[in-house]
Amino acid sequence: MSIEGRAMIAKKACTRCSKSKKRCDRAIPDCGLCTRFGRRCEYEVSKAPCLGPTPSQSPGSETFLASEPIAPSHLKNAVIHKLEPFTPESAVSAYHQAIEPWFPIASKLQGRVRPTWDETSLDVALLCLSILLLTTCPSSTAKSDGNTSELETLYLHTKSSLALAEGLGFNSFPLVQSRILITLFEVSHGFYPAAFISIGATLGAVDALEVHPTGDALQPHCLDGAVSDEESILIWCGILVLDRYIATESGPRSSLTRSRTAWLHNLLKPALCPTHEPNQDKNSPVSRFARLVEASAMLDKIHSTINSPTSEQTFNMEEVMLTVKTSISLQTLLTEEILAEDHLYSGGLGLCHTALLLAFENGTKVSCSANATENWNSLATTSLICILSTITSTVEVFTMGTRSIDFNYFPPLVTFLVYKAAMITTERLSMKLDTNDELARLRTLRKFLGIVAKRWLSCERYLKLLDEDTTPRMLKAIEQGQGSF
Repeated sequence: MSIEGRAMIAKKACTRCSKSKKRCDRAIPDCGLCTRFGRRCEYEVSKAPCLGPTPSQSPGSETFLASEPIAPSHLKNAVIHKLEPFTPESAVSAYHQAIEPWFPIASKLQGRVRPTWDETSLDVALLCLSILLLTTCPSSTAKSDGNTSELETLYLHTKSSLALAEGLGFNSFPLVQSRILITLFEVSHGFYPAAFISIGATLGAVDALEVHPTGDALQPHCLDGAVSDEESILIWCGILVLDRYIATESGPRSSLTRSRTAWLHNLLKPALCPTHEPNQDKNSPVSRFARLVEASAMLDKIHSTINSPTSEQTFNMEEVMLTVKTSISLQTLLTEEILAEDHLYSGGLGLCHTALLLAFENGTKVSCSANATENWNSLATTSLICILSTITSTVEVFTMGTRSIDFNYFPPLVTFLVYKAAMITTERLSMKLDTNDELARLRTLRKFLGIVAKRWLSCERYLKLLDEDTTPRMLKAIEQGQGSF
């Protein structure tokens, strides 16, 4: 069974394997045997009300939302229908195998699920549906013109179910976790502006839980208000990381949480600072998220200084240089904690590299009007080439076929780093800077994006954006593997 997205196990064998009496690995969405023979794989599901079309139906075969009044029980039945043959045990397994290693947002999931879906609360079932969504791989078959893919259909159903729960008055920490995972799905697959909108809604939902705690008349259907201190910390860590990443990828927009920096620092400091102590468990969810949050803070600081500078250029330059020094210190710490062969799987290291890449790129473009600025410009140029080489060498082994990517551990937040490196390299090529080395580097970076695009569709979007900025002559040189163009 492939490790790329096959963490979900069905209760029974698929229809084809059952009829032919073949051994079925019961992988979701397609079993290994059906995948190997390139045939359609289907599982029997119970007859339950459904608010939208199943992945095998076309979106137009029935109305997406039910026309009759919807009760919480109807919504839960519809969610269960989409989850089957996914079991509660499979949901926990999928989370621990394919999400928790790089985004440990739901540390208490095991204690929230019940042996059957009927016993599981609606909000936890929706969280499990979000887990199913995020751990489902895109189909290798091209979608028909005008129709949504199976993955998009599952996405629309998950998001509409969450909206219906909100409309029915539900809000809880499992629902906030579900929102975070849906936003993470949108980021990972390049669904914009949906991701930018979703992170704002997620922030509003967690604010509502603080303003209107369980039992308040304005929130009559909060299903599970109990949340541990660790869960609260992890939820805010997830929101911070995604908000800062989305803001960076979206351009000059400010992150939504930037105005709360001081408040969030005071909230998270008691939990995150001890993770640097030698006796702390570096593999705990809080410790791993702490590195992501710290790296995202450096990224947000550099993004803010570059896109919202003061009128004093010297001050802006000093701010960037100070943040660069802090980022390099964190980068050094992470490099010591992580084995060299695992650098690709470190989201914190990836965000550190992204922050440095943005800073050095900006430094090469600063107009030289003083000795200090000229020195920074020269240092940034040298450092930019160095970090581009580091990024390329990290991904090159996966493009040469010597190693394959384990997507259960691969954080999709790293893809923007590779895209940004490819974009800068493309720009340098267009200016005829170090042509032969840059062309080889660009070929490697683009090939890596093509490999990852089979799992995370954001890379398809990045490749299209790169093509828009690449001349036909350059594209031809890349495709033909020429040494120059």
